[in-house]
Amino acid sequence: MKKKTPEQELKELCKEIRSEIDHWDDINRNGCNDPFWSDGCNMNLTRNHIIYAKRQIAEICEDHGIPIPDEMYLPTPPEVNDYYMANLKQKRRVEMIGNRDRITTKKNKYDREQLSLF
Repeated sequence: MKKKTPEQELKELCKEIRSEIDHWDDINRNGCNDPFWSDGCNMNLTRNHIIYAKRQIAEICEDHGIPIPDEMYLPTPPEVNDYYMANLKQKRRVEMIGNRDRITTKKNKYDREQLSLF
């Protein structure tokens, strides 16, 4: 199997960051279907994927003297309440997650256009 070049790895990581940001935003608006974990937990997991991809990009760029790609400046979505649920219409899911008193449905703000320094 042929090893990927640093440029190919960067391209994949940049694509992953954009995809994960879209995924985070979709969960924030519509929720997800994970029966055992709240939307907030899934959003924080997605956020961690973005942070990890950015760390990998920083290492590759530093090790190979490659300019930092634009995706590094996309803002990382904020950490959210682990008990956040996009909607409470999924009654079975809400029951399985439990601790209904801690569940919040307040939407999380995220500005994709805000520049970020990692």
